[in-house]
Amino acid sequence: MATHSMPSSSITANQKDLRRIAAIMCFALAIGGALAEIALAWIWFFREYVETYVVPRLGLNGVHVALDFGTRVAGFFICMIPLLVLFYASHQAYALFESFRIGDVFTARAPVRLRRIGLSMIVLAILQPITGTLLGLVLTAPNPDGQHILAIGVSINDYIIALFGGLILAIAHVMVEAARLADDHRQII
Repeated sequence: MATHSMPSSSITANQKDLRRIAAIMCFALAIGGALAEIALAWIWFFREYVETYVVPRLGLNGVHVALDFGTRVAGFFICMIPLLVLFYASHQAYALFESFRIGDVFTARAPVRLRRIGLSMIVLAILQPITGTLLGLVLTAPNPDGQHILAIGVSINDYIIALFGGLILAIAHVMVEAARLADDHRQII
């Protein structure tokens, strides 16, 4: 697929809208990534925030949990695993929107980036319950025998993330097929 960017004098209203949306998305992705990392570090830095935000989400209310510094550092690094996958997907989305912003819409890179985003979302959906299970184990590890918690939870959010990942994968495949058909059509004419 060749790059099809238009000179600025022949840009349509739809192309201007796409470029504006892409610029906004690039900004939102950059800010969102920074805020996600800051929020994660902030939560795990303060034991009160772990008690308020993490413990209830894991269903550990009323259970003795360890909130010493070492446990919180371990919790932070466990939470970094899905966040790194999210950062990878965000990087792919940023690169995709950046190419849209400069007018490179129908390129061979777009479906590749969409595939990577879709696969990242599916991996993220798989990692979420695993991360929650690991956090429960780490937070209750110092407890006496019989008081360790192994909680495995899958939420509708995990399903929705995987569903949208599959949707993005399908769109990437459609874009590849559309490009192939367009190339075939150009060769006939």
